[in-house]
Parts: sequence; structure tokens; C-alpha cells
Amino acid sequence: MLSTILWSVATIAVTLLITGSQKYLSTRKIWLTGAIIPLLTLIAAASVYFSLEKAMTIQFIVPCAIIIALELFIWADGRRQYRKAELLRMKAIDIR
Repeated sequence: MLSTILWSVATIAVTLLITGSQKYLSTRKIWLTGAIIPLLTLIAAASVYFSLEKAMTIQFIVPCAIIIALELFIWADGRRQYRKAELLRMKAIDIR
């Protein structure tokens, strides 16, 4: 029971760490930094597939696709936020 609770807490902590890192990297000036975590996820999924010789089943493909899609959405949202902040800075400079 305790190991199940610890496993759940650790999973939530890792998920929050990855999501926070993705959000931080996607709002930086260099737009490619947001691609680091989706690429690492893709590499991890491919290495699990090839090292464990998992079958290409729906149980393997769907979670990987959902995770990568969510990371790409976070990346796109971070880029939108960065552009919005840049636009506000430029407008503030123009008002002076």
C-alpha cells in the first residue's frame, strides 16, 4: 500500500517537473529550446520500444502519442506567450 502511494506521488512529481521544464523552455527567446523535452520523450519511447521489443499495440502507441502531443501544445502555447510579451514590450517602448 505504501509503495503504491509513493509510486503515485513520485509519478506526479516527475510529471510536474517535466511539464514545468517544458513550459519554462518554451517561453525562452530561442524557440528551439522548447523542442528538447518532446525530443527526449520521443527518444525514450523509441528506446523502450526497441530495448524491450514491445509490440506496436494501441496500449503503447496511444499514451506515447498523447504525451508528445501535450508537450507540443505546451510548446506552442509558450511561444504564443513569448510573442505576446514581446509585443507588449515593443508597445511600451513606442509609447515613451
